[in-house]
Amino acid sequence: MTTSTATTEFDARKALRQHFEKNALTAFENSIELLRQRDFYLHALSKIEQGADLTGELPELKLVKKSDALKICRQLAKAAENAAMTAWDLNPSLSKIFKISKKLIIDDFSLLPVFDISYCSDKKYGSVIVRIKTMRRNLMITLEGSDLNFEKLHAQVVIQSLK
Repeated sequence: MTTSTATTEFDARKALRQHFEKNALTAFENSIELLRQRDFYLHALSKIEQGADLTGELPELKLVKKSDALKICRQLAKAAENAAMTAWDLNPSLSKIFKISKKLIIDDFSLLPVFDISYCSDKKYGSVIVRIKTMRRNLMITLEGSDLNFEKLHAQVVIQSLK
């Protein structure tokens, strides 16, 4: 008598692509929101520099000197921009595996910035490069590496995610 054996095909490249696509969608939405906050602070900064009275919209300004308000607006704008870039970081367990390079490109002809992110895995986990580039609200994700490296890397991603 024969018994059937269940076989399934697993595509590590597809699984990694899905993982990074899910993370990229979340990171993109978070960074756009943080850049909106930055723009709000920059707008408030320019209005305060022009001498406009913003106490109607921001009653907290009644308690602060103009020089302090300018300083705080600059700090908040810078913090929001930095946070927009850190939104693309991976969770701490995966940051052991990948080296990340990030670039923010602000184009005068587009309402949304372009993010160019590259995740390069350590060679001991399988040499794989994942590139994510945004254009408006579209994500372009490319993966480079061999199938064997994708399988090794996927195994490490799963292991690190379980920790």
